[in-house]
Amino acid sequence: MTNNSRCDGRILSSSQAKRGAIVSLLSRVARIITATLREIFDESAYQRFLERSNLQSTRSAFAIFQRENDQAKSRRPRCC
Repeated sequence: MTNNSRCDGRILSSSQAKRGAIVSLLSRVARIITATLREIFDESAYQRFLERSNLQSTRSAFAIFQRENDQAKSRRPRCC
């Protein structure tokens, strides 16, 4: 049984260290998945729009974002 030291001086068993590593990995994967979904569903784009425009999230701000977003999408060339 190998011991791993912690920053606070306590010792973790190998199995505790492995569990901590797994939890850390799962947490990181969850953050990546969340960020990806926010990009896919335009939540991140809306947040960037609010910051760029110095607006708070309201119905009218979302309507402006939607119009801007729809105009940008309609200008993109379509493939196929």
